[in-house]
Amino acid sequence: MCGIIGITQEPDKGNVTPLIVRGLEKLEYRGYDSVGIAVVGPDGLVIRKAAGKLADVRRRLGFDEVYGYTGIGHTRWATHGPPNDVNAHPHSDCTGRIALVHNGVVRNFASLRRAVEARGHRLVSETDTEVVAHLIEEKAASAPSFVDALAAALAEVEGSYALAMIYLDEPDRIYFARMKSPLILGIGEGRNAVASDIPALLDITRRVVVIEDGEFGWISPREVRLFKLLPGGGYREIPQAEVAARVKVVEWTPEAASKGGYPHFMIKEIFEQPQVLRDTFNGLSEDPNVRVAAEVVASARRLYVVGAGTSFHAGLAFTYYLSRLAGLASIPLIASEFKVYLNSVGEGDVVVAVSQSGETFDTLEAVRHFK
Repeated sequence: MCGIIGITQEPDKGNVTPLIVRGLEKLEYRGYDSVGIAVVGPDGLVIRKAAGKLADVRRRLGFDEVYGYTGIGHTRWATHGPPNDVNAHPHSDCTGRIALVHNGVVRNFASLRRAVEARGHRLVSETDTEVVAHLIEEKAASAPSFVDALAAALAEVEGSYALAMIYLDEPDRIYFARMKSPLILGIGEGRNAVASDIPALLDITRRVVVIEDGEFGWISPREVRLFKLLPGGGYREIPQAEVAARVKVVEWTPEAASKGGYPHFMIKEIFEQPQVLRDTFNGLSEDPNVRVAAEVVASARRLYVVGAGTSFHAGLAFTYYLSRLAGLASIPLIASEFKVYLNSVGEGDVVVAVSQSGETFDTLEAVRHFK
């Protein structure tokens, strides 16, 4: 899952960039392939991002040289578009006045992209995230406020998202929104923050507010404003008293915090599986190849599911749900033992190969022989 950190603070507290970098370090456990920051300061809006690990990218791009009071950071785990410098977050709009980071999957990004490109926007990445920045840019051109522009844009976005963004015309604010992806506010003194996970906030504050689905808003160094999306594109402001009542104090140790409050990482990842499955489904729902693959599987004479190690166990789960939900029988096999079945494979049989890396030797060898 991608990691998000955003911090806005009063100028007398110094440079925000080191805090953003520390927040990103606390999010590294989630896994990532690229990293980036966007900071507002004397040089305007500065974006630096690249594929690679935080320590390497930080040194190579000179993160520590970027000075400002408001900033956002991101660790990306690629979904739409390969892990490269262009697809790394933050993403910007045509004007260069919006910088945005995102965790989740925009299910209707393909249709949104076609629409904004037809209206003259130039998108440079392959991500589903960049289209949101351009959509907000479009709405901001005519909306009475950036809050209205954000609400109007979110009304057109389907899928899951945790968003944090900077708007250069309001340099002391970070705007945010949540739908089905985790997002948390950190309430400090002369410094407020937003993050995808509590560990990233603990260097700033232990007072947090968990943002709920369909909520969005903004933070400045001393203010928090929270709104609720309504059907049809409208919104309402959530009263300040209600926001204050939702503030919780985190008492975790740093070690416990990094595990999200769970006793160990394994149980944490087990409980994350429903969200992972939702993100996977949303990410694939517009891909026409998925329907083709489903039709091939459904019409198979015999179906073999091949994998090694944990991928084999994922294949066992797949065969169970194929039988229970789709009424399809299948044969799970450990990739290194494929020769046991080679003589029985014939025309109309289908092989599903499971691999985390795509490079597992035994699995690739089995696929070659079955072909």
